Amino acid sequence: GAVAAELRRLEAEREERRRRANAAAGRVAFWVLALLLAFLGYDSARTAHEARRRGDDWVYPPAVNACLCVAGVLLLVGFALWRHRRTR
Repeated sequence: GAVAAELRRLEAEREERRRRANAAAGRVAFWVLALLLAFLGYDSARTAHEARRRGDDWVYPPAVNACLCVAGVLLLVGFALWRHRRTR
């Protein structure tokens, strides 16, 4: 009776804490990945600009890398917005 109900309540509370911790960790990982891709995109664009100024090859790989990183950031942000609207 009462002991079993108390154990179920404690297990439900522990499960809720686990869900909240996992959600927070997922959000942190998501934004770290987005920031890393943004930095890599910026760095690749800067490298492409410097290579073009020197007369070196600048389209591949630096400009291509920059475009892929920017596309990755846009996909991540789009996914975040889609998920946010869906969960409202």
